[in-house]
Amino acid sequence: MEKLMYAFWRGDQSIETIRDRFTHETADALTALGAERLQLNVCDFTDLSGTLINFTLESLAPRPDGLVSFWLSSAWRREPVEQILRARFARIAGYVVAESTILPNIKHPSSVGERTFGFSQVTFLQIPPRLTYAQWRKVWFEEHTSVGIETQANFRYVQNVVVMPLSTDCPPYAAIVEEGFSPEAMRDPHAFYGSFGDEAELQKRMNLMMQSCAKLIDFDKIDVIATSEYMLQPPQEPAL
Repeated sequence: MEKLMYAFWRGDQSIETIRDRFTHETADALTALGAERLQLNVCDFTDLSGTLINFTLESLAPRPDGLVSFWLSSAWRREPVEQILRARFARIAGYVVAESTILPNIKHPSSVGERTFGFSQVTFLQIPPRLTYAQWRKVWFEEHTSVGIETQANFRYVQNVVVMPLSTDCPPYAAIVEEGFSPEAMRDPHAFYGSFGDEAELQKRMNLMMQSCAKLIDFDKIDVIATSEYMLQPPQEPAL
């Protein structure tokens, strides 16, 4: 089995139309073609004013409007699935990824077909020119991962390292990160960083996080979107 992730752009369709059509029609069509653990992330927040700066980062304009992910027996068999996705979206960019579930969602488990609690921050990473792939992966996995857990109040954290893009026009993303946060974390930095109103602790956590991120991220080469997450089949995430 291989995990496939498709960033999508909605074009002139409303995000509500895409979301409703996908959850009620497209999901069944993809499942019939063998897609398993199907998940939709969609940027359907109508007001992002006053949110943390994390949700305004954009390097490859326009940013994706969402993400479809699923497991397939082989990416070699993806063409019928891609035909459906191309018909639904103005543009798609697909990737085969290696998934690493650092924090499974055991605090707010998803119900199939229903919106997951809070919101999912999806981050599209590129490798800075100053780092080799091996250096970047080592810093991220061996140094930054623990910082991301210890300084933030995320209840889900999944690293998806790109194994290969599925077309020549895909943005040069090296990884796609999924993180689950509470609704309050969208506008309250204390809720995002888990500092419980302690300003000194907040500054400490923010500084640690930013210093760690700077080791593996060039902030002009990162795209971040805030999404609603829909698990359209059982996620089958491992327990801790």
